[in-house]
Amino acid sequence: MISPIATTKNYILQPSLLAKHMKTLEWLSATAFWKKEMLFFRKLLDEYAGKFTADDDHKKVHHLQNIVTYYKDELIDSLAAKLRLHEKKLADMLETKDELNTVYIKEHIALMQELQSANDQVRDYKEELFCLIEKAM
Repeated sequence: MISPIATTKNYILQPSLLAKHMKTLEWLSATAFWKKEMLFFRKLLDEYAGKFTADDDHKKVHHLQNIVTYYKDELIDSLAAKLRLHEKKLADMLETKDELNTVYIKEHIALMQELQSANDQVRDYKEELFCLIEKAM
């Protein structure tokens, strides 16, 4: 398989495709980081869960634990798999010298929007989590 960033005598990667490749790699890195964050958040919730006495707080802890489980075990893995497939499609495009594949470009835009949305959700989750943990400190 051709590496998306390689240059050979047969083709030169267009700058726009190189930018898409680099953005995809950034998001792959982000998904790996989110996975580690979720493990940390699980430990944080487990450590502080016993310090809450109000029913509302117990419900919030349970809700946040469910979100961690969903993100860690499903969402993040799904997004990382989509990113790896996206990179494979780019490599296949380069192999067939089809660098103007409009389907790929539309998929890229949709995937980047999905990842930005996930990033926003993770940010909001962290804010909610830290506000709750701060109450226990």
